[in-house]
Amino acid sequence: MDASYRRSGAGGGGGSAPRTVEDIFKDYRARRNAIHRALTHDVEEFYAQCDPEKENLCLYGYANEAWEVALPAEEVPTELPEPALGINFARDGMKRSDWLALVAVHSDSWLVSVAFYYAARLTRNDRYDVPLCSFGFDE
Repeated sequence: MDASYRRSGAGGGGGSAPRTVEDIFKDYRARRNAIHRALTHDVEEFYAQCDPEKENLCLYGYANEAWEVALPAEEVPTELPEPALGINFARDGMKRSDWLALVAVHSDSWLVSVAFYYAARLTRNDRYDVPLCSFGFDE
């Protein structure tokens, strides 16, 4: 599997990088939903994929709401910030609920870093060109 799969492009379901604040929020929400599903609904499958005998694994959430446990990208620097490395190593050394909480905390940090990575590329006008009602807030 090539590293482009972990990007917002091919295989990740997002096409090109988000270019508006609203698109960044949609990307964030989709990736968050994917990780949430991995840690709740698909927890047995997720747990099984995080074998401590394997190399450093990461949990990826994609813009198409799919998730994957995989090795980090090989190219340096990577196109997007990478999620926490080695989530599988602590799996058997902790209570299951504590381990899942640890993965969730690291995943939250990764989601924010991806959103900020995209936001840093917006122009000044792009940053302020969204009404609050677009995000479900009343003005």
